Amino acid sequence: MTYHRLVSGPANYRKEFAGSRMKTVLCAAAFSLVFAGSNFGIGTASAQDATYSAEEVSQHFKQLKTRSLKPTGQTRALCIGTRDECNPNGAKQEGGQVAVTSQDPDANAGDNQTAETLVVDPDTKAIDEGFNLLVSFEYASARLSTEAKVNLREFAKGIADPELASAVFVIEGHTDGIGSLNYNQRLSEDRAQAVSEFLVSLGVGRDRLKTVGYGKTRPAVADINDPSNRRVESKLVFE
Repeated sequence: MTYHRLVSGPANYRKEFAGSRMKTVLCAAAFSLVFAGSNFGIGTASAQDATYSAEEVSQHFKQLKTRSLKPTGQTRALCIGTRDECNPNGAKQEGGQVAVTSQDPDANAGDNQTAETLVVDPDTKAIDEGFNLLVSFEYASARLSTEAKVNLREFAKGIADPELASAVFVIEGHTDGIGSLNYNQRLSEDRAQAVSEFLVSLGVGRDRLKTVGYGKTRPAVADINDPSNRRVESKLVFE
């Protein structure tokens, strides 16, 4: 019996020690996994940082609003129509709708500068200097990606600026040239609506948003099938 106690005692101790050591190893491993998980989460968040800031959004539209409120004169002209209609002599090889040359809107009338032309869409009354929302969608759908939602949260914060409280925005959907005219028209409308609905869910007043889809009729670049033509833009409604 004594011999058994002498042998079993150390054996049990070894088992106990081994079990304790295993628990320690498992706890350490669990801690490592939690810590690694935390770092992984941070990395994921960083990968999904907004492409632009709320401040950039508000500055863009506040400057545009200031320019739109200036009285029409020698340093600013007002053109109701598309960019191409307002700039018929523009270089078509630049692709898409040709931008009208803009000069300093605060320039004195005596300065030898080309007058700034503010282009306003005849249908939506939107000033044709859009802010690209840089939203991405799942293939051939109007489902917003996670990255798109991150950007739109910044956009919603930006237009919440008190100086833009009364501003109304047009959300435009555009596609590339792949697919039929009707298909792309419907897709662009659905995507613009998806963006609008998400912004409303973030607290943006529905009465501040208008949506329109242009399908593949208003490409940003000459190659109609270029992916950069797949976009959603927001434009300030002319007051």
